[in-house]
Amino acid sequence: MTGRVRVSVDNHRCHRYGLCQTEAPAVFEIGQDGRLRYQRRPVDSERAPVLMAARCCPMQAITIEERDA
Repeated sequence: MTGRVRVSVDNHRCHRYGLCQTEAPAVFEIGQDGRLRYQRRPVDSERAPVLMAARCCPMQAITIEERDA
C-alpha cells in the first residue's frame, strides 16, 4: 500500500551523488546506466528515510509532499 508521502526529483539539479540511495535504498536507486530510479509514492514505513534523503541531498533536488490519508 502506498503511503502519504509523494516524492519528486528535479533531474536538472540531481548530480547522481547517491546520498539518497544511501539513506533510503528501498526508494532510490542509481542504475548501472547512471539513471536515478525512485518510488514516487513509497510506503509509510519509508517516510523517515525519504525525509532524511531529501535533507542530505547536496543539490536539493528532492521534493517531498505530505499528503492526507
